[in-house]
Amino acid sequence: MAVLKLVFGRDVLQTYDIDKEKMLIGRAEDCDVMIDNLAVSRHHAIVEKKEDSFTINDLDSNNGTFVNGQRVEQPAALNFGDEIGIGKHILVFESSSKKGSAVHTSSAGALPDMDMPERGTMFVEPEKMQKIQKKVSATGKAHLRIKGVPDPKGLIPLDKSDVVFGKAENCDVRIQGFFASRRHAILSRLEKGFQITNLAVFSPTRVNGTRIESAFLVDGDEIIMGRSKFVFHSQR
Repeated sequence: MAVLKLVFGRDVLQTYDIDKEKMLIGRAEDCDVMIDNLAVSRHHAIVEKKEDSFTINDLDSNNGTFVNGQRVEQPAALNFGDEIGIGKHILVFESSSKKGSAVHTSSAGALPDMDMPERGTMFVEPEKMQKIQKKVSATGKAHLRIKGVPDPKGLIPLDKSDVVFGKAENCDVRIQGFFASRRHAILSRLEKGFQITNLAVFSPTRVNGTRIESAFLVDGDEIIMGRSKFVFHSQR
């Protein structure tokens, strides 16, 4: 069974089982998921279940519905780990096997406005970027490509034994986002190949859409951490 976890600020307010074909979200008392906030329309959005697939649709709400920062203009498919923005609240779509997990709050900041396009944008510090560009052009070896970021800024060389991703300042690649952990994942170069290991408690790392604890990468694999997306390339 799937669930919706209602989050506000750093707190998980409630978890709702999706135990019917249609789950109405809004401020009105007849909603299955009631959010008592004026930024939320009375009937704001609806989650629909068809067999094993789920979609969400905005019901012409005043402030819109967002999935992973993207405004919902038509019914949008949901995948486990997706974050649904309703006003200042977040609904996390998860498998019921994850419903008892705690939110990792040590690095979470205040929830930004839902219409901010930069929410969750991944960034690499400028002083590291010059080194990264030189290393990528010189080595021509395995690297990550940041989806949506043009070359050469979108290239991250994998020339270290371990590359750490996260929010902390000492991470090799820093990521942002409400559910990003201080140390979110580590990518290791081993004899068998490149292995990525999840370190996040909440919103785990995904490879090709599947949550992982640890996985070896092959050329073309897509890695998702929060809303940051990378593609692994075994060579240039």
